Amino acid sequence: MATFTLCKFDRPAQYQESMLALIESAERELKLFEDDFEIAGIGSRAFAEALAERFAASDSLTVTLLALQPDYIARHAPRILDLRETWAHRFTMLRVGQPPELWHAGFAIADGARYVKRHHFDWPRGEASDDAREIAGLNHVFDELLQLGEAAADWHRMLL
Repeated sequence: MATFTLCKFDRPAQYQESMLALIESAERELKLFEDDFEIAGIGSRAFAEALAERFAASDSLTVTLLALQPDYIARHAPRILDLRETWAHRFTMLRVGQPPELWHAGFAIADGARYVKRHHFDWPRGEASDDAREIAGLNHVFDELLQLGEAAADWHRMLL
């Protein structure tokens, strides 16, 4: 189990490690926003197992995932789609057609107390922190994004 630590990062592997530590630290609420989540490692077994373990360990955990592009998750993250089906009452996944003006970075927030944020969609550089002012700003952006969210047909499996 990874421990959430305050840090700055500039490589995809460091971003993924910070995301896993953030997920593993979540008790009540996890908010995730990314372009397509590929750089976050959402297609990996470790990402899915971390989420599954948190759902099983915490009866109150809710997860809201917002993505600009659902294609990567639909094609490369079947474990995440399975988790969404299993935990549908606590796991919401929505597509956001267009982020708020001037917003250009992925981020995640756990329990309103810790976050991981990239500085731009085009590179992995970012930080993991617990700065309350930054969290307030990220929560505001997430609420705006959530208002723009809609179900993505790519994430719904056809049952025969």
